[in-house]
Amino acid sequence: MTHVSVLIYMELLIFSQIIFNFTATFVLLLAGILIIVIGYDILKAIGMVKKAARNVNEKSNMLYERLDDSLANLSILPFISRFFKKKKKEE
Repeated sequence: MTHVSVLIYMELLIFSQIIFNFTATFVLLLAGILIIVIGYDILKAIGMVKKAARNVNEKSNMLYERLDDSLANLSILPFISRFFKKKKKEE
């Protein structure tokens, strides 16, 4: 190998190393952005699940109160009241 060909190979090696470094930096930057976007979407989804769970809890509490009121009103009616009377415990 001549001195000129060694210089050409060295220049190619330096150039390929620069291209590799730029490519690796670009890929790491894209991966970081992707992780941030996915994390943001996950946090947003968790917030939506919490909100839905809170709404279900509120609705179930309202339903419980309405059923309790309905049963209290049913026990007032004379012909149904015997079904809702509390039985005395025999001692």
